[in-house]
Parts: sequence; structure tokens; C-alpha cells
Amino acid sequence: MNPSSPRELELTPDLIEFARATAIKEARKRCPGFVDPDDVAQEAVLMLMRNPPKFDATKNASEKTLIYTIVLRVVLKYAVREATFAKRYPQEAEPTPPAAGESEPPLSQLHQPKNRRAELRKRAATTEDILDYIDNEESKSLCRLVIECGGNVSEAARRLGLQEGTVRYRFKLLRSKLLAAGFDPFPPEEKS
Repeated sequence: MNPSSPRELELTPDLIEFARATAIKEARKRCPGFVDPDDVAQEAVLMLMRNPPKFDATKNASEKTLIYTIVLRVVLKYAVREATFAKRYPQEAEPTPPAAGESEPPLSQLHQPKNRRAELRKRAATTEDILDYIDNEESKSLCRLVIECGGNVSEAARRLGLQEGTVRYRFKLLRSKLLAAGFDPFPPEEKS
């Protein structure tokens, strides 16, 4: 074996601790406030351990520089993924308790939705709430199956015995009704 060829980096406890500390530090700087930096660090370390990088000593970079670059990329991907998820599925803010001396408003004043769509946006819509907007029973069963499969159109097509393109097309036809229900089934990059 050529001594100057890249070799798999041996992850010593010091390098793993460096990766963890770097991930926590970068996650605090780059991730949204609701992301736990320890989760990001755990994912970065597990990714390094699962697939150790190749290290080439002839490139005039240290092992820590390589680890830092990889960890930074993992943190950035995690931040983008969490921000996208938060944008697609906004969470309802927790109500603040009344200040001392103030009485709580009656429940009838707290929950007065202006329309159904606004209410569904505020709370997590159940499958049945979404399917109320679809009038065709066959379309309801298609949507129910896609939701049951976690949005995996390939799995839904396999269960229905149809081609994936057919299921994707039928599901896309239902888009306006699903949007009216306050549910956006398509990620931003798939919208056309």
C-alpha cells in the first residue's frame, strides 16, 4: 500500500469529543432556537462513526480540520432540514398564564375560529378533518393510504397495485382540496 494514499481516519476518543464539541458550538450558532444542540451533536458523531472519512496527510490539513469540515456540513444540513420542517408544520404557541391579579378569559373567548381553514392551521389536523374536504370515496381511500404510508407514494402505489406515476398524478389532482383543508402534501421543491 502506498503510504501517501488516503487512509480511513482512526476516530480516537479525542477526535470524537472534538467533533461533539464542534457540533454543539456550531448548532448553537446556526440552528433555530427550538433545536437541541445535543441532538445535532449526536447525529454528527454517529455519522462519523458509521462512515469514517478518508484522511490524506499530503493535503497539508490536520485531522481536526477534516472533522470540523464534516461536522459543519452535518450541522448545516440539520439546520436546513429542521427549518423546512418548522415552516411546513408550524406549532401552536403555548398560552401564557395570566399575570397576577388578572382573571382568565372564558373558554368561549379563547377558541373562536374565524373559519375552518384557520382553525386547522392552528392545530394539528387529523386525517378525518383533511378527508372531509374530499367527496369521492376512492379519492379518500387514496389519500388515507398515502398518509398511512407517511407520504411515500411508492409504497402506496405498491399496495394499490398501480404504477407510481398514476398514484402521484391522482394525488396531485386532489391538491386544491387538500390545500382547502389546510394540509399541504407537497414539499416546496415539488410544487409546480
